Order: sequence, then C-alpha cells, then structure tokens
Amino acid sequence: MTNPKAQGSKRKPDAESLQKDPGYRMILELDFREMIPFVLKNIKRRNGITLLFFAINAATLLFILFYIVWGIRNGIFNGGKILGQIVAGFMAGSILVIPPHEILHGLVYRLLGARKIKFRADLQQFIFYVTADRVPISKRELTFLALTPFILINLVTIVITIGWGTHFTLFSATFLLSHNIMCIGDFAMISFVYQNKGTVFSFDDIQNKKSYFFTKTG
Repeated sequence: MTNPKAQGSKRKPDAESLQKDPGYRMILELDFREMIPFVLKNIKRRNGITLLFFAINAATLLFILFYIVWGIRNGIFNGGKILGQIVAGFMAGSILVIPPHEILHGLVYRLLGARKIKFRADLQQFIFYVTADRVPISKRELTFLALTPFILINLVTIVITIGWGTHFTLFSATFLLSHNIMCIGDFAMISFVYQNKGTVFSFDDIQNKKSYFFTKTG
C-alpha cells in the first residue's frame, strides 16, 4: 500500500531541496527586518488581492460614516457614544485582536504539518508574526495561512453584531476596519506570490530571521 503522506512529501520539496535542487530558483530572500518596505511595495501592486483589500476597507469606512449620520438623525447616537465606540473599536481592532489573530495563524501552520512554531513581535516595525522553522508551504497553503484570521474574525464579528442588534454596530464596524487594515501584511504576501506565475514555495528560517521564496525553473 502507498503512504499518502509519503506521496505528499514527494509533491512538496523540503527546505534543503529548494535550496540545493537546480530544479528550483530562489526569487526572494526577505529579511524580517525589511518587512515594512516589502509590504508597502506589494500592497501597491495592481491585482485582485490588493483591489479586494482596498475595496473592503473603503466599503467599511463608508459604512461607518453613513451609519454615524443615520444614528445622529434617528437620535441613536450622541457625540460621546460615537467617540467611545470608535476609540474602543480601534483599540480592540489594532491591539486586543493581535493574540487571537496570531493564534489562528499558528493553528493553520499546525494543520499544514508544522511543529516548530514561534510567535514573534518586532515593536520597532509594529509587526507581529508567526513562523514555522524551515517548513515549506505552497502558494495555496500560504493563501490559506494568510487569510484564515481575516476571514474568521470578520465572520464571527458580523454574526455577533447581528445578534446584538444596533447597539454595538459602530464599535464592530470600527473594530473590523482597524483589524482589516492590520491585515495589510497578509494581503501583501499573497500579492507577491501571485505576481509570480506558476509554482511557488516559501519557508522561514528562524535562526537567520529570513523568509525564502522559490519557483520551479524551466
């Protein structure tokens, strides 16, 4: 009988094979300390991923503005309530959401077979990330890894807000806008790999604090 895991390992090379096999070519060596320039460069690319990122954030911002106007006209909001929910939403969406967001990344890494998972923070760049030492992932796996927190946190927040009614809608919308903006690195990473046609693999090297991206030659 054939072992499905063995077949999977044949389809996906390990980190050493990616570095030494002439059938693969490195397209990027990304130092973790250079993450901000990488993100800014790739989020500016014109493709479906970046358009989705900006469209969702623009739509959420417009919803917040229209909802505030509607709430004022209908006597639901006053200045203090508006300010309180907006400040609370931004604080929750930019700071309090970080642990569950990164834990979701870690859980996906576990599903993809990674075991040496590390949670890291670079406060100078104000970035938080999860790495799995020398565990290659494909383009589709990277997309799954990057988008899972974005999708799940949006869905859960929307469902809870519908259950609560209008009392916390402004807080929830501001929370989602803040969190979705914080997902800029995830969208930039997907934008980069999909700019490269064909097969793409990547892995992190925790010791050297770098990410490597490879594509098949020929």
